[in-house]
Amino acid sequence: MERTRRRLAALQDSVSPYPSDVSGRLVRDESGAGRRAGHVIGGRQENSWSPSIWARHFGRAPYWTIGVADQHITVMTPTGVVNIHVAEREKLRFEHGSVWVRMSAPELGVIQPLTGLAKRAVAEFNHAVAREFDEYESTLDLQPFVDALVRWWSSFQEATRDAWKMRHWLTEEFIVEWDRSLGHTVSGTALSTGQQRALSARVSGVEAEAFNAAFGDWTVRSHAADQNDALVNLELIDERSFFDRIEKTPLTDEQARAVICFDNRVQLVASAGSGKTSTMVAKAGWTIRKALADADEILLLAFNKAAAAELGDRCAARLANAGIPSDGLNATTFHAFGLRVIGEATGEKPRLAPGLDNNNGVGLLADVVRALRRGSPEFAARWSLFQNVLGVPVSAEAEPEPDAWDPQKRRSGYRALNLDIMKSAGERAIANWLIKAGVDFEYERPYEVNVADDQHSQYRPDFFYPSIGVYHEHWALVHGQVEPPGYEGYLESSAWKKRVHSANGTTLIETAAKDLGNGSLFAQLERQLRAGGVEPDFDPDRPVPGSPLLTDREMLNLFRTFLAHAKSNRLEPADLRSRVAKARNGTPDLRESLFLDLFDDVREEWDSRLREASEVDFEDMLNQATDLVEAGKWLSPFRVVLVDEFQDASHARARLVKALVNRPAHFLFAVGDDWQSIYRFAGSDISAMTQFEETFGAGHVMRLERTFRSSQELSTLAGDFVMKNPNQLAKKVRSEGSHPAPVELALVDTDAGVTDAIAQRLSELSAAVSEGSSLSVKILGRYRYEEELVPRTRYRGLDVTFQTVHSSKGLEADHVIIPGLNRGGFPSTKEDDPLLRLALPEGDDYPHAEERRLFYVALTRARDSVLLIARSGRESEFVTELISDGVISLLGDHEAGEAPERCPQCGRGLMVVRQGRYGPFLACNRFPACTSKRSITS
Repeated sequence: MERTRRRLAALQDSVSPYPSDVSGRLVRDESGAGRRAGHVIGGRQENSWSPSIWARHFGRAPYWTIGVADQHITVMTPTGVVNIHVAEREKLRFEHGSVWVRMSAPELGVIQPLTGLAKRAVAEFNHAVAREFDEYESTLDLQPFVDALVRWWSSFQEATRDAWKMRHWLTEEFIVEWDRSLGHTVSGTALSTGQQRALSARVSGVEAEAFNAAFGDWTVRSHAADQNDALVNLELIDERSFFDRIEKTPLTDEQARAVICFDNRVQLVASAGSGKTSTMVAKAGWTIRKALADADEILLLAFNKAAAAELGDRCAARLANAGIPSDGLNATTFHAFGLRVIGEATGEKPRLAPGLDNNNGVGLLADVVRALRRGSPEFAARWSLFQNVLGVPVSAEAEPEPDAWDPQKRRSGYRALNLDIMKSAGERAIANWLIKAGVDFEYERPYEVNVADDQHSQYRPDFFYPSIGVYHEHWALVHGQVEPPGYEGYLESSAWKKRVHSANGTTLIETAAKDLGNGSLFAQLERQLRAGGVEPDFDPDRPVPGSPLLTDREMLNLFRTFLAHAKSNRLEPADLRSRVAKARNGTPDLRESLFLDLFDDVREEWDSRLREASEVDFEDMLNQATDLVEAGKWLSPFRVVLVDEFQDASHARARLVKALVNRPAHFLFAVGDDWQSIYRFAGSDISAMTQFEETFGAGHVMRLERTFRSSQELSTLAGDFVMKNPNQLAKKVRSEGSHPAPVELALVDTDAGVTDAIAQRLSELSAAVSEGSSLSVKILGRYRYEEELVPRTRYRGLDVTFQTVHSSKGLEADHVIIPGLNRGGFPSTKEDDPLLRLALPEGDDYPHAEERRLFYVALTRARDSVLLIARSGRESEFVTELISDGVISLLGDHEAGEAPERCPQCGRGLMVVRQGRYGPFLACNRFPACTSKRSITS
């Protein structure tokens, strides 16, 4: 018996993971500790085996040894020594061959099988291991381990009973804590499979329950889930009076379940019109009623003053009606809260820069840019270069869609600043640069020598500079590049053109599309022009007849949006530069680099003005508040944080929220709808919703899928539309209302026709209103200027208002009219600039992702019907999509006939009737981007 105790003590002190390492991993012993059974390693001694001399000579087996001693198995290989407990013997693999046996142990790092062991030796080894294992099992006293499990089980049962008595939720924090303590209890003793079987057969009663908790299919998480489900079902019955009366209308079961669920982290994905505000009010009342927190420990955060005021007023009124004290309940905006944190933590409340609330501070940024352009000719030139030459993405691999039609050359193209139409976006970029540089040129002028032959038409070089008699070709491909589909024979044609110049002694300047992206093209062109005697003088103020690629307003919106995201995500200049795309030759992308050059100057001037005025912007203020909370310099009195419209949270707001609840016994209830995330221009980051658990930790994700607003038909149409983006969270909106064919489309020919279509719909609605009643109608424009299309007439029984789609969020009306659904208007083609990916943690690369969500918001403002209005032949992609899906009804000429078919060439447009010299024909409405056409008779 004394010998057994000594061996057990040796086992406890061994380098083996047994019995202290519950993970059961195999440990490579490279320290020599395995050599303590020295008589095992080396020669053929008792309980050690190695390949015979015959195996090493004829079978070329390596020299290796396996031995058993002191309840351990030792393997000596040419690369090291491995020492494991006999309880882990199953991790050695033996494969019997015709003569010898091969051994491998992948988990030990012995991947290449070791051969040469005699079959008799393996049998002896297995016998020795079994003998040692039997001794191990017979000498190990497991009762203290069982007692420890019973103590854990009893404590756990008591904790869950207490929570049940108090009607408290078993939180993620509770689950993790008890899971960890169970793991700690089990890790004190590692049991083999055989030991587990033996112990399972021996225990009964509470010991059996405790054993099953440790080794059976029972888990802390499954137990908590069952108890929480039972709690929900009980509270739905016992607290029905609370749920029926806390708001003016009774809460639905899904709303009540969201109220009862009181996990540390709860995300409520709320469909449009599903009663999220009622749920938040009830949540605040429930928290106080159930003594989960006092009123002054509850913080409700909203995104604007109106929403915060509504939340606060609703809570005060409804809780008072329910007899629940709400004194100290705090409903505020993120900005007001951030200012409070900084003021209380530092003793100096910062001052927000005046003007930030007006259009997100775009006016302030306009002042910054104006000063930079006046004070720095270099900045002005770079600003003009970006605005006029690189305003839209263009590369050798992809070009933007054509935006113009050349009736003389009968082809689509790109309109330059001088109103000429270029055949490629790269040529337009060059032309715009030449125009701003004051370089006189002629586009596609016939070559001075007639070189037409049976294989070639008369040659027309891309550019001709008359002052120096020099030609210029901008090659789409150069020697060494592969000709993609559609460019077959391009390189041979280029070679022919070069031979023409060589044969006729004319000078040719060459540039290549591949050099446009990496930034070397304009430097090369300027160098060649100067060598020929032309002095380019880039003047940002040089007057031109055409329009820039980006208007001043579009430029300012782009830079303000980028600034908000860069600051919110705490990206410094070096961080942004590291994200710039690289061209094939490794040089940074010209457009992205030029933008960041401008942005660095804008950001520096913006911040300088804030410092001089002792002011802050929204992003810096939120970041500073978060730093103070994270550093413990401001101790939050709030244990429960409820956030409204969480889909609009920026990275800075999300980080502040995380800091507030990043302590034990703190709770976050975040309510939002990722389908309605439409404020990226103001810094919102949809990943706060779509990556909730990755950001805030594990918890519950719940859904409000019943809408009280729109009909089932409209809810399904709008939901299917937005869910075409696979990055959106899935949900199925339900409604008890029905309204067949809720969305109609009116196609008109002119802007006046838009006004007429609106007037006609309003007249129809007015005629249907019974005496003494009224209907609400919202006319929703993608842009503010569309208000000019609204008729000024008053209509009996109608409350008609115009709003932009952005400002309509959270509102509703009986009927909605959406004009301006024209190509390039809605969806906007300039709101999703790829440059924004440099400042976003993770972009949504689905086409028109934000615009798609914006259109969803517009559709779901309606209770009954939606009228879409588009210019015939210029229908937007969204209209084309809805027509192709067969989910909208067409008014007018198409009402009784078939809907326009989708373009067979591009798949994105509609085939519409056009008038030509020889009568009507069908053409794609995406013309000139798509030139598909056919005769009507076909």
